[in-house]
Amino acid sequence: MTHLLAFDCSNYNLSVALLSNQQLYRYHQTVKQGHSDLALIVIADLLQQAGISLQQLDAILFGKGPGAFTGLRIAAGIAAGLGTAANIPVHGITTLDAIALQLPQDTGIAVLDARMQEVYACRYQAGQAASITVGKPAELQLQAEDVLAGDAGSYFTGWPQRFITCEPLAEHYIQLFQRQPERYQGSDSANLLYVRDKVALTTAEQREQQRG
Repeated sequence: MTHLLAFDCSNYNLSVALLSNQQLYRYHQTVKQGHSDLALIVIADLLQQAGISLQQLDAILFGKGPGAFTGLRIAAGIAAGLGTAANIPVHGITTLDAIALQLPQDTGIAVLDARMQEVYACRYQAGQAASITVGKPAELQLQAEDVLAGDAGSYFTGWPQRFITCEPLAEHYIQLFQRQPERYQGSDSANLLYVRDKVALTTAEQREQQRG
């Protein structure tokens, strides 16, 4: 495939990448709010830079989670809307898979901040993923030699394990899809990967946490 569009809204960043005829166009910016409007503007700009139309894309890739629920829904909505409008297949890619690309030999543990003092985590061996979990960092079953990567380094300060600070990037989705397209099947609807249903602490839980 020669024309691939990818984007990620799973955290405070907006990451967009377009691969067109072996040239990669990229955008990455911290965005507290307004992912939706900015993403469409950036996508249009990258398509213009590459000199191609939306209809010329071979596939649309997006980060399907885990991550911030609002951002994931925005990404899924954009992917589904563009895919339907231009009759282009849509492929959701796990955000932790993108993190795992930055582990040595794709081996170690990918972690993302899940808020509420918890992390999403998945162990990888040569790129092969185990089950995704969510919980307190201390609950992870780690070995001293394990390498971790992700955006939750503050939870692991002082731990013996090496930590690589990184985030899901749109170009990593393109890399993953090119490597194993059969792993990321297309669908008519942009399905999301939810690891948990609860996204915020209750008022009582917040007070309890503040008390220590």
